[in-house]
Amino acid sequence: MLRRLSLTEHGALEMLVGLALIAAPFALGFGPAGLVASMAAGAVIAGLGLSEGMPISSHMAADTAVALALLGVALLVSAEEAVAGGVLAAAAAGELALGVCTRWTRRA
Repeated sequence: MLRRLSLTEHGALEMLVGLALIAAPFALGFGPAGLVASMAAGAVIAGLGLSEGMPISSHMAADTAVALALLGVALLVSAEEAVAGGVLAAAAAGELALGVCTRWTRRA
């Protein structure tokens, strides 16, 4: 049985993933395309992690859109940089899994 994450836990994990994507190009030696794609994706995901006041339906839609965009960017980047493409594809899969494991309700 999957543990259902609260919105607070969801946001914390998004923040960690975002910061990891920002650091990944330096730790793994991405080229220019991978660096820009990873840092931009990391900033967007970290921003989503900080968006506590956002309506739940909007956050769900944004998470799905970001995951699909990450997957598309991963395909484009992987043509030149396999490691960067793999990292971005893993982040896309993680973002989709995070959405599935989240409770998506606010506790009163």
